[in-house]
Amino acid sequence: MTETASAGQPRHIALAATLADEIGAAAYPVGGRFPTEADLRARFGVGRHTVREALKILTEQGLIGRRRKTGTVVLAARPVSHYAHSLRDLKGLLDFAESTVLDIRYESFVSTADRAPDELAGLPDKRWLRLAGVRRRRGDGQLLCWAEIYVPDRFAPEREGLRGSERAVYEQVMARHGLRLEYVEQSVTAVALPGPIAALLAADPESPALRVVRRYVAHTGATFELSQNLYPAGRYSMRSLLRQRA
Repeated sequence: MTETASAGQPRHIALAATLADEIGAAAYPVGGRFPTEADLRARFGVGRHTVREALKILTEQGLIGRRRKTGTVVLAARPVSHYAHSLRDLKGLLDFAESTVLDIRYESFVSTADRAPDELAGLPDKRWLRLAGVRRRRGDGQLLCWAEIYVPDRFAPEREGLRGSERAVYEQVMARHGLRLEYVEQSVTAVALPGPIAALLAADPESPALRVVRRYVAHTGATFELSQNLYPAGRYSMRSLLRQRA
């Protein structure tokens, strides 16, 4: 390879594109070992920096990842889409629900004495309906995050209507109990992605992730939903608009 690709691309970008095409063509099967840095340097005649930058791009796209005692493996056949969330007001939450789909895998009641999020500990309700599963982009079905939703027992929606509904859970709760959404409290923290969840999301175990927790508060002051989403690195970003108070 020359200093830059024929189309004027830097070498590492051209190399990443070539390798991504090969992954998509099943030259390296999902779950299988990916060539080492030394193998790629020898094959393409490029330096260590070029190879490492190309591998970084493939990692950010969700195509490859490192695993203990295995090395670099192929995680997906095509790049994982990035979801950019523009959150200027509460309508942004509705937009998110409309543009994604929650595939509920687990549905049960838990108590605050169980392995529930710490955010539930200080709330008056002790029994919560827990819904958990994988959230995907509605348009292309790309894996986005692991989602968990907690609703107090007294506000639990009709469970037979949860699966397959296009309405967000918090909307169903408000409609059933005559609640108005007063505000949403949100926190974002960096965490390591647990192994079992990483496997469901085609991500690398213990890799960086974002944990987004939202608490939905009604006009009565009651918390009627708490949600937490775990996003593997590179799959989610949030844009907010902050204005100076008059």
